[in-house]
Amino acid sequence: MIRRGSEMNSTATPTYHPIVMPGVQTRMNEEEEKVLLKVLREAGTLATGPEAEAFEKEFAAFTGAGDAVCVSSCSSALEMSAKITGLKEGDEVILPAHTYTATAVPFARTGATLRWADIHPRTRLVTAETIEPLITDASKVIVVVHLYGLSADMDPIVELARKHGLQVVEDCAQAPGARYKGERVGAIGDFGCFSFHTHKNMCTLGEGGMLAVRNPEHGDLARRIRWMGNWPWEGERDKYWIPAMCNLVEPAPGILPVNFCMGEPNCAVGRLMLRRLDLINAQRQKQAERFQENLRDCTGLEFQDVPNGCEHVYHLMAPRVNESECGVTRDDLLGLLAEKYKLTCLVQYWPLNRAELYRNIGFGEASVPHTDDFFDHMISFPWWSDMEESVLDDMADRVQCALSELRS
Repeated sequence: MIRRGSEMNSTATPTYHPIVMPGVQTRMNEEEEKVLLKVLREAGTLATGPEAEAFEKEFAAFTGAGDAVCVSSCSSALEMSAKITGLKEGDEVILPAHTYTATAVPFARTGATLRWADIHPRTRLVTAETIEPLITDASKVIVVVHLYGLSADMDPIVELARKHGLQVVEDCAQAPGARYKGERVGAIGDFGCFSFHTHKNMCTLGEGGMLAVRNPEHGDLARRIRWMGNWPWEGERDKYWIPAMCNLVEPAPGILPVNFCMGEPNCAVGRLMLRRLDLINAQRQKQAERFQENLRDCTGLEFQDVPNGCEHVYHLMAPRVNESECGVTRDDLLGLLAEKYKLTCLVQYWPLNRAELYRNIGFGEASVPHTDDFFDHMISFPWWSDMEESVLDDMADRVQCALSELRS
């Protein structure tokens, strides 16, 4: 994919090179590539070995969590958190309707009822105020999503949860390394679920994730769940192969194990990328500042508010198009940008209550007016790590040109 600005051909007609959302948001550097090859060539095992153990310890230290368990994806981390919370049929889970579907499916699979919370119109995140009206005697878990890279306002949410005896799961898939009042997200609630997918700020060879836990006992339980119940025998044995090489345990009463292990090569890359995550996020913050400054005079483009104490690591760049102020519709802008200016933007996170999957399983009802409004008016620009200033400037120029053309 060519990432350059417009050029002038012989007839002085602009020729725009396509700018699209890349399939890899953060590329490995040379050191990470060398370590990857070393592990592939020399490792004694390619699964559940010393790289995984080291990655877990380093990630727990980085976030400040009580423990961390590496897994195959953020979806796996959410699945394990849903199991460990003990959710069952008749319980209720409160979570945003504005999020990626992976946030919700693991909790629906427990048999619990999903209760959809609305978002704040300016931060696009759930708040204590949008969560509290949904709390009932059946409520057991609150799921908070730090969407687009911005930390939610956690203190009031955690206070509300403690008041009602609820557990808090943080979906940090889009906000690794972000802070809230100095604390890293993922270590503020009871569980923190992270993604290292190819589209994220840090990635581990396409897939990968981490479950951070406040209670270290939950880390032990997660490891029992993670690898089909394989667990070492306790104590000494006369013959190491009797009664079998490894025990098979029930992780906890009523919980069946799964296979959510993460490969050693993935963990080796993850360890190194974790060490430069703050630099990656700082660069993305600079990108956001430049891009938003370039569009400051474009009336009607409303970027995500960042409240005091909440850090944004800019996983995505997704403003709302205020059509009354902008003078154009979101869909007209999207269409012109894609067709003429070769800037392919996205519309993300269909409100889950409106999606066929959730309507078909009985969770199609919700009162989420701010969620609906944002989805119907949002636009997500191509975004990745280490964007060149020339690309950011060119992308803003194309937006300004498209807006001017539509207004005229």
